[in-house]
Amino acid sequence: MKIQKVNANEFKKISTLEHAYILGLLWADGTVIFANNEAKTPQIKHSTKKEDNVDFRRIFLLTGEWGIYETINQGSYTKKNNILEVNWTSNRELGEFLIENDYRNKIYSPNKILSKLTPIEKELWFRGFFDGDGSVTIIPKGHHSIAFSGSKHQNWDFVKTLFNDIGIERYKERILESRNAFSSQMRISNKKDINTFYDYLYCNSIEIGLKRKYEKFKLL
Repeated sequence: MKIQKVNANEFKKISTLEHAYILGLLWADGTVIFANNEAKTPQIKHSTKKEDNVDFRRIFLLTGEWGIYETINQGSYTKKNNILEVNWTSNRELGEFLIENDYRNKIYSPNKILSKLTPIEKELWFRGFFDGDGSVTIIPKGHHSIAFSGSKHQNWDFVKTLFNDIGIERYKERILESRNAFSSQMRISNKKDINTFYDYLYCNSIEIGLKRKYEKFKLL
């Protein structure tokens, strides 16, 4: 059966949990751009490591016909040039919806989009966001931590609110410097709170998401 075009109304209505997940993923690793100064239709792009896109691509295609191409990852935060895959669609209505909800100004808290979500949709949104901008390090009988990473001026109020809502009190907000570039991070490094976060993140529909991060959590 032929895959249908991406339907902006399904994203606006959050028709499925996959739509909620992708909205979180786009907050992390997505962009809304115009091809040139005269373009009226925005392009929505999601960039990721080629190996991770096996999981992401499957989820994107459940919401419509997203294009795909390869590019090279270059910049201050990368130790080496890696091949990225980009999932994309040119969609005026979806682009305008994302812009209205601050997807072009992601240093702010995503309060607008989060206010539209039910509790289970919010869970999947945060799973998508964590799969994009989160990291999990689990070394059995050794170090363990999870972290959200963002720009130096990232507003982390929405993550702090989530942590407080699910009973996580011990977390650190810090600024990091790497290769003359700065970033900010929200980090948890105690087993009890990591387990609390895991229980929240994977309470429902565990098949939607990046398998390698889920499997790493299970080492705790």
